Amino acid sequence: MRRPSIIFNILGAVGLVGLLGGCGSGGAPSGPATGSASGSAASSGTITGFGSVFVNGKKFEANGVEVRRDDGTTNRCDISPANHCGLKQGMTVFVSGSFNGNEHTADSVQQKDAVEGLVQSIAVDGLSLVVMGQTVLVDNTTIFDNNVTPVVGDNVEVNGHIRPNGVIQATFIEKKIAGVTPEVRGFVKNHNDGAKTFQIGNLTVNYATAIINDMPNPSGNVWDGLLVEAKGTQFTPGPNVQTEGTLIATKVEPENQAAQQADEFEVEGFVTRVDGLGDFFIGSTHVQTTANTEFRGGTIDEIVVGVKLSAEGRLANGILTAKHVKFHESVRLEGNVDTIDLVAKTFTISGLPGVTVDVNSQTEFKANGGNAIVGLNDLLVGEHVRVRGRVGSGNSVIATRVEQRSGDVDVDLQGPVQIVSNPNLTILGVAVDMLGISNDNFEGLNGQLIGRAAFFNIVTVGTLVKVKGRLNGLIVTWREVELED
Repeated sequence: MRRPSIIFNILGAVGLVGLLGGCGSGGAPSGPATGSASGSAASSGTITGFGSVFVNGKKFEANGVEVRRDDGTTNRCDISPANHCGLKQGMTVFVSGSFNGNEHTADSVQQKDAVEGLVQSIAVDGLSLVVMGQTVLVDNTTIFDNNVTPVVGDNVEVNGHIRPNGVIQATFIEKKIAGVTPEVRGFVKNHNDGAKTFQIGNLTVNYATAIINDMPNPSGNVWDGLLVEAKGTQFTPGPNVQTEGTLIATKVEPENQAAQQADEFEVEGFVTRVDGLGDFFIGSTHVQTTANTEFRGGTIDEIVVGVKLSAEGRLANGILTAKHVKFHESVRLEGNVDTIDLVAKTFTISGLPGVTVDVNSQTEFKANGGNAIVGLNDLLVGEHVRVRGRVGSGNSVIATRVEQRSGDVDVDLQGPVQIVSNPNLTILGVAVDMLGISNDNFEGLNGQLIGRAAFFNIVTVGTLVKVKGRLNGLIVTWREVELED
């Protein structure tokens, strides 16, 4: 939802979700990850709709389901379009149940906050706020309960995904009038067992009188890097009242995955650790890929710390063997920087007329080789870059990642189709003339060759498509096209 300044234009977000619905799972049920007819099922992610309950776009029938809220309340009810059982779209949840063919049934739904507490400050650009020492990022997909915009001094409950740097990408924010229990989830740093303190973000957690559940021996600083949950009764702002503070904790425990075994399991979130090619963590979930894993919207070498993914497959002994891995930032661009506007914080790419790349405090920059690059000031006109992001307003792209590359004339354009007019497509306002693409360079999902006729029988407005070409002067000669999911 989006509002002026902090918080975005909700109708614009709804339009964006609708536009991208053709690119992903939407609200349609997904097939079994294992190929078996039935078994146990679980999903960790965001509520995307009701009718029973949709999580990450997958429908779970939810009759007589046990619903557990992070505030400790539990009830059993039927989730329906009229009764959401205290749950709301945008909340992050863990659903466990079963599947039979394409039908999924929930036994329980557990909701979890990322942080609950005092709003200490709101950024001037409206793209972030600080809640109890935690930086919370908001964008045009963040949902604000009842359209209520928080102000400094409010207490809020924030649902979202924790990035590897501890920053929270908010999916849902609710202003709390009463019944606030200060709590936070995040990565431990500066652990000092002698002082019985550690930090999460800019929050100092004092655990001298806390109940410690299932944590390692606290001697020294062994907790550093662990993803934990801390709850307390008292939060006191620090010397910098806008960003710092101390929580007197009553409980500290590891943020463990809620399941160890499931025939079908899906998880959504940010990559927090990479142990090797195809061996990584989404949040606290260990994911491994195989030669048969299908990658949607990206490739295995693009799985790096900070990328938002969802993965689905079989969970055994706490490890998810992925059948599918999906990249959530659906727009990809590659080419040479044409213009840079440091005031507007935008740049353009040669051969992609009308496409503007917007960068902000959330954009990650990656250097080519050993050179440091931290922002738009470090880019030069003519440099070759690769951009990953999502659709913004008009034909703009909100960049989540900008990577310098070695010099090249290759141009890539991936995004949802706006106009289909065989032999042309329009993507992000760019009219792509595909008449010169040979018949054997039209690919369907997973790289299979399908030819021009089959391609145009499949593609519709909203379909995610990637085209590749080479820049000659100011003109791109398009050479390959493929469907993405």
